[in-house]
Amino acid sequence: MKRFMLPVRELNMEVQGFIVLDINMKRAVFVLFFVFPSLLSGAITGKIMGRIIDVETRKPLSFVNITLEKTTMGAITNNDGNYYIINIPPGEYNVRAQMMGYRTVVKKGIYVDAGKTVFTNFELEETVIEMKDVIIVRATRPLIEPGATHSSRVFASKEIERIPRAYSVLRLLEIQPEVVKDFRLEEYHLRGGRGGEILYLVDGIPVNDRFVGGSAAIDIPVSEVKRVEILKGGFETEYGEAQSGIVNLITASPDTCFSLATSYKTDRTTQQFNTDYVDFSFSNPFPFTRKKVLLLFTGFGDFTDTYTPFGYPHKRGEFWGIKYGARQNNAFGFSMKALVKLLNTGKLTLSGRGNFNAYEKYRHQFIEIPDHSYRYNEESSLYAISWNHSIGYSSFYELKLSSFNTHFHFDPGLSPPEIHLLEEEHLWAEENEIPWIIDDRGVATDTDEDWFYEVGYDSSYHNHKESNNSIMFDFTKQFENKHLIKLGVENHIWHLEKEEIEQLWYYDSTRIDEEGPYPGYGWSRDVYSVHPSQGGVYVQDKYEREGLIVNCGVRYDYFYTGKEIDTEKRFRGYISPRIGFFYPITDKDAFTFSFGLYYQMPEYQYVFMTTKWRGPDRLIGNPELKPECTRAYEFKVEHELPVRAVFSFAMYKKDIRNLINAELVGLYPFKSYKITNSSYGDAMGFEFEFRKPAGKHFTGRIIYILSWAKGKNTKDLENFEDMELPEVMQEYPLSWDERHRVKIVTSYEIGSDTVPHLTGATAVWTYGSGLPYSLIEQVKQGNLAKNSERLPSHSTFDIEVYRKMNVSFTTLTFSLIIENLLNNRNVVKPDRTPYNAGLEDPTTKSKPTTILLELGIGF
Repeated sequence: MKRFMLPVRELNMEVQGFIVLDINMKRAVFVLFFVFPSLLSGAITGKIMGRIIDVETRKPLSFVNITLEKTTMGAITNNDGNYYIINIPPGEYNVRAQMMGYRTVVKKGIYVDAGKTVFTNFELEETVIEMKDVIIVRATRPLIEPGATHSSRVFASKEIERIPRAYSVLRLLEIQPEVVKDFRLEEYHLRGGRGGEILYLVDGIPVNDRFVGGSAAIDIPVSEVKRVEILKGGFETEYGEAQSGIVNLITASPDTCFSLATSYKTDRTTQQFNTDYVDFSFSNPFPFTRKKVLLLFTGFGDFTDTYTPFGYPHKRGEFWGIKYGARQNNAFGFSMKALVKLLNTGKLTLSGRGNFNAYEKYRHQFIEIPDHSYRYNEESSLYAISWNHSIGYSSFYELKLSSFNTHFHFDPGLSPPEIHLLEEEHLWAEENEIPWIIDDRGVATDTDEDWFYEVGYDSSYHNHKESNNSIMFDFTKQFENKHLIKLGVENHIWHLEKEEIEQLWYYDSTRIDEEGPYPGYGWSRDVYSVHPSQGGVYVQDKYEREGLIVNCGVRYDYFYTGKEIDTEKRFRGYISPRIGFFYPITDKDAFTFSFGLYYQMPEYQYVFMTTKWRGPDRLIGNPELKPECTRAYEFKVEHELPVRAVFSFAMYKKDIRNLINAELVGLYPFKSYKITNSSYGDAMGFEFEFRKPAGKHFTGRIIYILSWAKGKNTKDLENFEDMELPEVMQEYPLSWDERHRVKIVTSYEIGSDTVPHLTGATAVWTYGSGLPYSLIEQVKQGNLAKNSERLPSHSTFDIEVYRKMNVSFTTLTFSLIIENLLNNRNVVKPDRTPYNAGLEDPTTKSKPTTILLELGIGF
């Protein structure tokens, strides 16, 4: 153990290839976060920079006015002819260069991306008389963009709308070749990481459910999306609490004029899965404000019985011959955004959104009593205020205040007292040898031994609420046209409540003083209310010139368990250094390299889990858990081909430590499993990509990935949940270790959005070589290792054909979407149903061919 003396307090630093700080002084942390000027939120603006010279003398021109047309943003060149414009929202712009004595030049179609720099140079022609005509130059977007040292995929709204299956951001993520969806765990895995290691940002605000991990707690319809960036590696220090990747989503802003759009998608024409999807958006300036206040309202509804319906009817109504009502999955949401322009340099944004989801999961053993299985309800809301203010040409800052709330609940449809009463009556009838005629009982039971339950209910009650009140501030300053300095601070204050009861049929009258609902009921319970906090501070320097980009920085994060937890180590801190290079080898070739440490606290349920679990096999939480850590390297080479296309090769390596594991403590009958940081893993991969950007008609992309993902545990609680299996003492292929993956995307269009008609088609083909799985009985007997078998390979072919027509002030869109055109029933997980059951589990195979029709109308 090494000790370092710092001005604020002594910090204990543990160095084992990773850097972790344990802070002993509460005041030091709070002073750090409230005195310094966080930003867990990601970059949502970009930059344009360049040089202006005289076309004949080749000398730099100073005092040239550079403006972005139809905006108030601009700059003036310095003595070296250099200029820069920062804090530019993503989008397409026309850049105007104007100076007395020279002809004005406008470059159209300059596309700015968040977090990236666009180099735009001008050559001005001198004139002795005033020329009123303007030289118009149509910019060509470079095939190799020299703006970032991280690796990512960026999707604009128009591109997303024309991808089959991409109804929402989560569905867009699912079809990316770097992402593996494990249907057994219902998680997304990016580049070999565990399921909860992806950070989801909406307009720079994190929306993960930190209680139980997994994916985003808010799903956004594509109609509301302006841009989605999926960061795969090398992300900068402004991003914290993410090990595998980041999904950075920027929503649409209100329009300066009236607009109204809606779309409806359904499979009713083929009567497949009773699916209906609808969304709308409405934007208009607030009356009497001279377009200083702009409003945007959006909403969506997604209703389906899925391809694995439970088989019992839901309550339905009918209106004018149209049936409506609950289905197996029911999701809908609404949002509002107001943009207030204050002065010419400030922008205030207020937003709010709410999502609701009520659904049931198909559970094969409950096929005979489906209404006795779990019913799930999810609610989430996000409210935010953002102030963005430019200070001159070279600086700007952004302040965000937000409140993110989630509520997740499931139960079997009856309360614990009702279930206990059924079980009590059943036991009384058995003891008195009275024929049991009631169809229900408390415990789910297979009475005829065919593996399926005939009576009883699911056995758990779960309810958790999560509230995250955040303040985030970041400041950006451009120095001398080369250094872009960013620094930021963030603080999150959480309120977490959990109520979980297991074995609802059990009742103990001596435990009526227990905390939480239904005291005395349930064999075990996990109930608490805590107030942890989390935050970070970072500084970052992006050195830029046309021949080199270097991005380096350091980030410090902290976690505080809250006063409710009795532990000596309430505070913990961790430092994350990161560096990245972008180097253009020639005008057709570029090299990128990045290295970084990426920390993330484990799911909060493991930190705060109580020790009141009953029985010989207890699971104990650990308030002293360390952050999980990934040390990642990546390099990438890009080459521009003569056919206006790009070939790229990337290699990544990840060393993952401090992963969650359930470790056996003690011996029977006093044994228990304690949650620790004792698991580990590693991942490596090679990515090959051929990309043909949008031309006059055709766009294409071919991606091949060769990857490995190994580790000591596939699941966080693997040793506890699979205690009948021998504990693995060495790394083995993880459940998402798919060796080969291929994706081919092609699009063909005739016309454009600005002409009366646009016709196009998009086709997507994906292939995977198959996921590993275990033969349980063979593993028990020691004959086979875990995950030594492989599922069959799988492939899917999707196509979307669309027609867009501009009629007067109206835009009509018609689409035909066919998912899984070849009807490949891919095996997505092993079927654990016994052979004598005679009925296979339909969730083990992918969805069959689905045909949807979509109609859209906009004004």
